[in-house]
Amino acid sequence: MSLPDALPFHIVTGFLGAGKTSFLNALLKDPALAGALVIVNEFGEIGLDHWLYETLEGEVALLSSGCLCCQLRGDLTEMLRDLFSRRDSGALPAFSRVIIETSGLADPAPILHALIADPETARRLRLAGVVTLVDAVNGAASLAAYPEARRQLALADLVMITKRDLAPETSALEALAHEINPAARYVARIVAKDFLDERLASPAPSRASKMSAHGAGARAFSFSDAAPVDEAALSQFFAALHRLAGPKLLRVKGLVHTRKNPAKPLVVQGAQHLVHTPRRLDAWPSGGPRTQLVVIVDGIAEAEIVALWRALRGIPEIDRPDLAALTENPLAPRVGGLFG
Repeated sequence: MSLPDALPFHIVTGFLGAGKTSFLNALLKDPALAGALVIVNEFGEIGLDHWLYETLEGEVALLSSGCLCCQLRGDLTEMLRDLFSRRDSGALPAFSRVIIETSGLADPAPILHALIADPETARRLRLAGVVTLVDAVNGAASLAAYPEARRQLALADLVMITKRDLAPETSALEALAHEINPAARYVARIVAKDFLDERLASPAPSRASKMSAHGAGARAFSFSDAAPVDEAALSQFFAALHRLAGPKLLRVKGLVHTRKNPAKPLVVQGAQHLVHTPRRLDAWPSGGPRTQLVVIVDGIAEAEIVALWRALRGIPEIDRPDLAALTENPLAPRVGGLFG
């Protein structure tokens, strides 16, 4: 018996007051989102009083749009296993994707880690993208004062600055946002087409981040390489990256040009020390075969990550004398088995 196809899951995040409630209400009205399962902290946060809905078994409501909505209580992975069990048995409609809305103070990294770490949810779900909303009025102050706000932005694939009508001058905020996460896609308004585009999980063309100005903290940066990569060496890179960064490695994502199957890009997604089971795309997007990786770290210098990649590629003039020891990580065989 073949396993069911993994369903896409999305994370919608943003600091307190960023407008997640209004965003989700507008998004769920689009027919393209019919059949989604939306997990929120409280039912009231997405304005269910504006919907016609009926309560199904347990803490699940069926919205008039065709979406399901449920309140997050306790362990997320346990809740998802229960929802999938009820979906498989027919007790719930066959939802087609999962949208998780975080609280305003939440760090999305543990959510990504939990979904990858649990074998059942990792088998049933694939990451489709992280959407982060940034408040035009208070966004700069929040990013300066709260590490959670910086992490929410750093982990994003797609970013929208909200409340522009209240603060039409956003150039300084946009510059700060790009400094923290130059690899994200920035849009003035997110519509269903943007939200559903799973290419969000792949990085934009390589852009160097500016590791200055605002001190340490969560940041994203991207790099690319046209030459094909050996799968075993790639495994060593991820193992060494974990050994170098540990819990400060928030996320890694991208497309990898491998020697084993150069015509089909390998999609890589990881959170902290875990790598989601990679999958192959049927073809390369525009631009042709090229490894493009985004690494999101908290307090790790970009130069250290680049040095690891250069060691993987066999490029000379490495500045770090301990790179050889870093690549002899005992995790490598376990990680390496994913790249078959």
